[in-house]
Amino acid sequence: MSCCFPSSGVPAELRFVNTPNTARGDQRIPAEKRVYFAIFFPESQAARPCHFFFDRSKPTGRVVEDSTSYAGLQMDRGKLAGSPEKLNLFTSDGEVLRTDLDLDAHLGGALHPASVLLLERGNRVSESRLDAIKQAAAQQAGGSCAIM
Repeated sequence: MSCCFPSSGVPAELRFVNTPNTARGDQRIPAEKRVYFAIFFPESQAARPCHFFFDRSKPTGRVVEDSTSYAGLQMDRGKLAGSPEKLNLFTSDGEVLRTDLDLDAHLGGALHPASVLLLERGNRVSESRLDAIKQAAAQQAGGSCAIM
């Protein structure tokens, strides 16, 4: 898969730092257990979006842990669900994902391989932010990748 190269029409802060072929992840994860995602970070952070891969049999919380570590964000483990300061993982449709379930439990439903995900504080993401992310992801895909 050689899609998702930066496009000149995409704002710099929404351009991927890598491609799906150079996704970040634990190289010890066997290829058949890997699931790939494009992750966007909170608008308030300087971290640019990045492609990652994860072990599909591990809890979804690993996506949050690994991507926040990459972006230099704090996990906010003591925050209550729904708190405006808690980092949550959202689909590109704005659906918040339960992090206590294995990735496999979400796949085929809320998640699909190559899904675009967003880390954001609080329990919802504005429609304008979701639209900007969808547009940036689609432009970088050049029309050849499915954005879900």
